[in-house]
Amino acid sequence: MLTDTFIHYNYTGEYASIMISILALVTIFYSKPRKTFVFRFIIAGLFWSILSSALQIIILKVANDPEHLYNRYWFMALILGFLIAYNAVLFLIFSYVDMMSIHRRGQRKEFFLMYTVLAFLYTIGAIIEIASGRIYIMLVNGIDLSHFIRFYSFAGIVCSIICLYASVTNRKDISRIVWKTVCIVVAFEIVLLGIQILLLQSHVIFTGLSYSLVFMLAYLLFHAEKYDEISGCQGINALNQYISKLCGKKKFHILYVYFIFPSNGNLVDEGMNLALKGIKACRSVEAISPKIRMFQGAEDRYVDVIERCSDKEARNYVNQIRGIFDWLKAEIYMPFNYMMIFGEVYKELDDPIKVRQFYDYISKRFVDMNNSYFYTTTREDLEEFEEYYKISKALKDIRNSQNEDDDRVVVYAQPIYSVEKDSFRVAESLMRLKIGDSIISPDKFIPIAEQSGCIHMLSCIMINKVCKAIEQLSEFYDFDAISVNISSKELSNPTMYQDFLDIIEKYDIDMSKIRMEITETAMFENYDMAQRNMEILDKEGIQLYLDDFGTGYSSLERVINCPVKTIKFDKTLLYKSLDDNRMDDILTYMIEVFKKNGFVTLVEGVEDESQQQFSVDKGFDYIQGYHYAKPEPIEELKNFFNRKSKF
Repeated sequence: MLTDTFIHYNYTGEYASIMISILALVTIFYSKPRKTFVFRFIIAGLFWSILSSALQIIILKVANDPEHLYNRYWFMALILGFLIAYNAVLFLIFSYVDMMSIHRRGQRKEFFLMYTVLAFLYTIGAIIEIASGRIYIMLVNGIDLSHFIRFYSFAGIVCSIICLYASVTNRKDISRIVWKTVCIVVAFEIVLLGIQILLLQSHVIFTGLSYSLVFMLAYLLFHAEKYDEISGCQGINALNQYISKLCGKKKFHILYVYFIFPSNGNLVDEGMNLALKGIKACRSVEAISPKIRMFQGAEDRYVDVIERCSDKEARNYVNQIRGIFDWLKAEIYMPFNYMMIFGEVYKELDDPIKVRQFYDYISKRFVDMNNSYFYTTTREDLEEFEEYYKISKALKDIRNSQNEDDDRVVVYAQPIYSVEKDSFRVAESLMRLKIGDSIISPDKFIPIAEQSGCIHMLSCIMINKVCKAIEQLSEFYDFDAISVNISSKELSNPTMYQDFLDIIEKYDIDMSKIRMEITETAMFENYDMAQRNMEILDKEGIQLYLDDFGTGYSSLERVINCPVKTIKFDKTLLYKSLDDNRMDDILTYMIEVFKKNGFVTLVEGVEDESQQQFSVDKGFDYIQGYHYAKPEPIEELKNFFNRKSKF
């Protein structure tokens, strides 16, 4: 009955389990995980994992050295404590897996009843093991824990099988990635615990890994990375990784889906009905083919990647997806539209960021549509996007470089004729973007710069270069000022003026030599903030032009109350006045009102002799247009300004 040799238990695996759990908790604490409905099960599971493994280590230490550490009552208390902690671990694993399904959350009573039965059977089994005296066996120089370890390992296998069964019965409501994860986890649990049972004679104990690794895996898959529990879709990082594997290696298609809900729609009122219908739609999309993988790019944007199929097959899948979304539109009470952009991913789109940006770029054409829309991309779209991408990349590099002398920002200028002085006294600076050998016009890159947050750096570069030009020209040439256009985005920034003034003060120039042009629309987008910024600039001695007057919707009264000195009439007013007597009368009236109130008037877009004569007759103070001069590099202004007298 007694044995002369007792193999000491090796519990390195339990220490590893504790370290894994602690590492996961520390990572969670210092990161920003997705705290979803089931996230609490992860946190609780990691704490119970540490407790279970710690109790297991103590039990095994006592088993290795009973002569010094064994006390019957304390040892039994440790075993009972572990069995309770292990039951809590099994409950949390079971709860996490089951509650990943939104449908299961509505069946919590059934869930708790089922686990109560399992816990009852687990408790009865533990009582039988303890009552039979087989839970552990005292040996001469150790304690045999084979029955104890076999019992709870078998309980873990049973729990894993029940988790799999619960997932199978709920398969239609579980996302593909959750289903695959459950299958992997169940197989891992069963194999690991099975190996533990088979290797009991070796006394190497590692059961703690069977639960600590499960919680760590769940955290990494569904919380460290963005994962949406309702749609069952992974997020941007997973999408990027998946596309990276395909770019340049395999043919694949993208279906970009953007849901557009009415601004006054009440998502809360739709509640669970919307969630359940949305889940059904997502699962239906996945059920079409295993070649389709769904990802969530944003709350209202989804990306379906379709690989390993022909154009015809991919389009067939897309038509089925459209049918699912049309069904969803008919099923929910709140009206919505969807925008779908579909196409093969061209080889030129050689990285995931570029792929996403391409489909985002195309989608912007249709954001204002009042109905659902489907579009298939073309080669022409790719060529257009390539230019956009090239510009966007250059702008971001300019912004990040923070170089106010950046050579890629080229300054042109157009002289402006003074009717009274019969000479060129001022000029408007105009920005161009140089990429390689190409010169890009502002109508192409300014909107991109505003959208990407690069416009402020461009403005700073422009002001710096214009100030430098003013400083050089002032030494030899007689002129009044050079103006700089200011973006509407800048005027709404409460500190827009500070960087500009700091740049101007670096140069030995009079503040009146540099002027700023703002648009009528921009001035009234955020009137109070714009008014404040304009007042500060005016106080510093910088004159302001109101550019493109006549294209906005402001009243003359509001314009007159703004601290602008020059009203720059848009060329459309000029052209309409030439053809329409009523518009001619309105233009005459506006010029009289502005002049009476001390404003300087300027008209742009004058291209021929008749327009020039009309502008002079109307009484404009300044005239700008190709009739007098075209925009040229700012260095060429010396050819238009009068040279100062030597004496």
